[in-house]
Amino acid sequence: MKIWNYIVIFLTMMMVMEFCGLHTGISGTLEIFGISINSETSNLETGDIQNSRFYSKIFGEDTGVIITLLATGVGIIVGLFSKSYDPSLILLPVILFVGGLFASTGLSLISYISEDEVWMRALIGTIFLPLIAGYIWSCVEFFRGVD
Repeated sequence: MKIWNYIVIFLTMMMVMEFCGLHTGISGTLEIFGISINSETSNLETGDIQNSRFYSKIFGEDTGVIITLLATGVGIIVGLFSKSYDPSLILLPVILFVGGLFASTGLSLISYISEDEVWMRALIGTIFLPLIAGYIWSCVEFFRGVD
């Protein structure tokens, strides 16, 4: 499978677990976009993207134009950088961020389970370990250029 398939699977699994009430690493990222979930009841408390920190940073009255100009400049620089070097290096932070988030989600799930429930740890390991191994393998293929 390609790396993008794994990224979509990981993000979907983390979102589902977060909506089910399990604390994953993605909750901080959701709060930046104005989405907050009650950890007790797993209900969506707010989903206001227009009043989020992300929206106000990019489209705010004071900084919106400056951010747009900076983003354009960074886009030009990245375009120049990607023509002379390997463009996969630009995608490396996204790939590492999602992989790290998924690993922290697995560790947080294991921390919820008591020592007596060994079968539950085995079940989580059966689900997470092949996905992580496939993710690492697809990373190797992506950066070797087999993609």
